[in-house]
Amino acid sequence: MSRTELSSREIVKRCIEFRDPPRIAMDFVTIPVNGRRWQFSDFACVGYGVDPGFKPAMPGQTEWGFVLDSPDPTGENMGEPRHNPLAEGWGMLDTYRFPDFDNPIRYAGVADRIAAARAAGKYIYAPITGLVYLPQALRGMENWLTDVALEQENLGRLLDRLLEINLKLIDVFHSLGADGVITWDDMGINDRAFVSPAMFKELFVPRYRRQIDALHDRGMHLLHHCCGRVCEYMDIFVENHWDVLQLDQPCLMGIDYLGDNYGGKICFWNPVDIQKTMPTGDAGAIADEAHHQIWAMGRHNGGFMVKAYQQPNAIGLTTAALEAQYQAFMKYGNYPLEPYHAK
Repeated sequence: MSRTELSSREIVKRCIEFRDPPRIAMDFVTIPVNGRRWQFSDFACVGYGVDPGFKPAMPGQTEWGFVLDSPDPTGENMGEPRHNPLAEGWGMLDTYRFPDFDNPIRYAGVADRIAAARAAGKYIYAPITGLVYLPQALRGMENWLTDVALEQENLGRLLDRLLEINLKLIDVFHSLGADGVITWDDMGINDRAFVSPAMFKELFVPRYRRQIDALHDRGMHLLHHCCGRVCEYMDIFVENHWDVLQLDQPCLMGIDYLGDNYGGKICFWNPVDIQKTMPTGDAGAIADEAHHQIWAMGRHNGGFMVKAYQQPNAIGLTTAALEAQYQAFMKYGNYPLEPYHAK
């Protein structure tokens, strides 16, 4: 098969593994904006059903027990976790009911969806739980920050339980034919990471590494969505074999910083920056950043892919801005890449 005949799946894998793709891989699936929807994607995300034994006690309650409280009138923004079920103390962990991931009903129909996506040539990924996000949601952010410093043993007990669930999910999705898993695990705010690199390495990295090793043993990838300026974690990600970092705000760390220091070492999966550039609606600036990202991060026989922000209405993006992003990535995304020169 020639490079021009490669499936979406093979193109994604080549981008992730730096194996000379013919173009950057792309995911433009979004919620409609003014009736317009961008549907082109090399990817298929396949999830699992809700625990059939879960009975919500209040509106909006997730199967983990917290409620996602969002002020966003569009209903697209995920929201802030409230009614944190372990907020009152670590003693509650002993009686806390974890969702049941052993029930086969949760995976009903997943095999058929994966088979359909495979027949369409897509790269298939599935969700696992977040080792940073879920403890924050279960304990509350203020408690969680204290836990990292003072309750490491108890936090470790919770992390080990989540790790057990994730290893189960990796086995399930591998058996069903998925190519990778994604974790939505924000690790910082606009100017810093939540916790020090030393604490991150002590508490979290060994558990992430268990997941990564399990994935790599099965020929799968870890795709990690991460918001925040986490420059101090980048070397840790590379040293511990993270495969893909999905950044919605790559300008927080700097496009050239990421490309110059980590291009060719980890694959990036980004939109045009949703804080700095996309909200301006400036088609020229959007196209310029798209070209900049592709060249900075993708000029290593791969290493860059596109993931459009999936909730554009929640941050006020216009159809014109989204179309400018789409056209720019389509224009500049073919190899050999057109070199970027700052304007």
